[in-house]
Amino acid sequence: MSTISITPYISVIHSDIRHQPLFEGYWPIPNGVTLNSYFVRGEKNALIDLTADWREAVDLLEKQLGEIDGGTKIDYLVLNHLEPDHTGFLPEFVKQNPNVEIVATAKGCALVKNFIRAADECPALKIREVKSGDTLDLGGKTLAFYEIPNVHWPETMMSLDITTHTIFTGDAFGCFGALNGGLLDSEINCEPFWLEMVRYYSNIVGKYGTPVQNALKKLADEQIDYICSTHGPVWHE
Repeated sequence: MSTISITPYISVIHSDIRHQPLFEGYWPIPNGVTLNSYFVRGEKNALIDLTADWREAVDLLEKQLGEIDGGTKIDYLVLNHLEPDHTGFLPEFVKQNPNVEIVATAKGCALVKNFIRAADECPALKIREVKSGDTLDLGGKTLAFYEIPNVHWPETMMSLDITTHTIFTGDAFGCFGALNGGLLDSEINCEPFWLEMVRYYSNIVGKYGTPVQNALKKLADEQIDYICSTHGPVWHE
């Protein structure tokens, strides 16, 4: 697991999982898989998505946060997607960070409360519902939100840093395969990942074709310079 900066104030907390035979207990991953979270620093800090439910990632999350320049106080936890491989660690994370405010769609907030039950051990947990068009001011840095339901769960959204045109997409644009060094597409040989991306999409997201097309339309007028998925490389070039 390593922490890599992709802009002066956005860092990737990255873990390669190589020793698990199956993804979500079902899909073979002979080449492993990558888990990514993202840390956005402003006057307040936001952690975008968790790398959870995989012990390698959970055990190293705090260590990697400690390597980020500028302090690691987490004011907001933005949850674009609440599938257990990203939120299995959420109840423990909330206990460790009781002052954090969780940001998610209305359906995402309902999952936090009723499915993951993250507030059971932290009754004062702050939870903020957002919808398409809403923004979050981090103090000099702003995140904008886009709901993309059923890509591939109903609570899913994307978050956009409007200054660097960096889009945090959750599982969208993800792929199988550990990276084995490097993270940006310009730093690695992308050739092995095209088939892994097709395999990831066809198995996990492909049956939601109409919601995928609706999601892409929401981004049609946006400048996008970095695509930051929770699985796979950061796409820039």
